Amino acid sequence: MSENQIKLSFKDLILTAINGALIGIANIIPGVSGGTFALILGIFDRMVDALNAISLKTIKSVTKLFTSGFKKESRELFIDELKRIDALFLTILVAFAGLSAMALSFLMEYLLAEQTIYTLSFFIGLIIPSIAVPWSMMEAKGWRLILVIPGVALTAGVGMVMPDGVAGNSNPIVAFASGAIAISAMILPGISGSFVLLVMGQYQNFITNMTGFLASLGKGEINIAALIWLAAFAVGMGVGILAFSRLLAILLKKARSATMAFLIGLLLGSLFVLWPFKIIDEGAKVVDRHGEVKQDVQLATASNRLPDSASEATGAAFAILAGLGGSLGLISLGKRSSKKS
Repeated sequence: MSENQIKLSFKDLILTAINGALIGIANIIPGVSGGTFALILGIFDRMVDALNAISLKTIKSVTKLFTSGFKKESRELFIDELKRIDALFLTILVAFAGLSAMALSFLMEYLLAEQTIYTLSFFIGLIIPSIAVPWSMMEAKGWRLILVIPGVALTAGVGMVMPDGVAGNSNPIVAFASGAIAISAMILPGISGSFVLLVMGQYQNFITNMTGFLASLGKGEINIAALIWLAAFAVGMGVGILAFSRLLAILLKKARSATMAFLIGLLLGSLFVLWPFKIIDEGAKVVDRHGEVKQDVQLATASNRLPDSASEATGAAFAILAGLGGSLGLISLGKRSSKKS
């Protein structure tokens, strides 16, 4: 890892915090990928490299630091390891991603339920320009473009396999598994970890436990059940991200163009999932532990329809344009950041 990756100027710290916040926002939105935002912002490779660098050596350095009583030799070894894994960059990125996801959880709960058409339209606008990013990163095209097809099939098809009557499970073991699977999707451009949670029937569990825990803290209390669920989910995320980042690093090194073609397919398929005009009643009726139908799962699996009126279509069009503007701004920001690097 080069020296400029280890050290961060104050401006770089602020930019990394903003990037982390944007990735956190993306990760809590069903159909929008945090990996896509990382790609747009020009930090995807660095993020994967940093995650892939975390190893048994990292654990040993931490263990030795504490068992030695923070002796000088152990401290130096620990600091060297932090530099090797680009820890400052990764810590700021993850911390602000988590903070923005928590802050946005209440808003997303409202927008998906009450402003469905405009919210999904805005997400579509965000994603369309981002397709150009993996396209530009393909070193060779040709036959590799055929991998767009399975990418489209995976993203567009996953929401069609959710059967009616599947109950969302709030068991911590299920939370652990959900976290591991979702985080693997979150760092992959094109696949939304939140959408994977939707299909697994765990997105509402995540939102409910997150908002419930934060609300209890606001009252000076601790929601133990929510804390246990979130802790299991977080541990699963840690295990999943360390395992998947290694596979992704290998793919980017050995088959970069083919991987990018597959990612383009994932992005294109997500547009089908995010089509803003839905027949909600035709979505899979997944019930929570209280017997209530999960509207967010219905939304992710509902049939697409044409707009009912010109005003509905016009409103969606304006929301798409707003998303396009936001996405183009992010791409421009990412290009400037890459040039400075």
